[in-house]
Amino acid sequence: LDQLTIIKVMHEPVIIRFKAGDQGLIMEVNSLFFDDPSAPSGEPGKPFDGLWDYEVVESFFLNSETKDYLEVELCPHRLEYFKRFSLKWIMGENWEQPASDLWK
Repeated sequence: LDQLTIIKVMHEPVIIRFKAGDQGLIMEVNSLFFDDPSAPSGEPGKPFDGLWDYEVVESFFLNSETKDYLEVELCPHRLEYFKRFSLKWIMGENWEQPASDLWK
């Protein structure tokens, strides 16, 4: 991109809460519903590839031991998208995290 477009957000923020559940992590999402674009054609409750083209909330989880991460996309139409990635796969086999105190 050679130009940055700034658009002022004129709605309440999306709130994502995480809490422990009996079988793992619970992700609660509270957000306005824009219905733009309208619902994808997938079956509710089933994974849907290409969900990122619709109204979604995304969250990323990093495994600090393997350096793999999980992308979770949820939409109000009860479709889900889960994808496991390896940073080496994205950045290349020789990629290493630069040393930094920024996130410590």
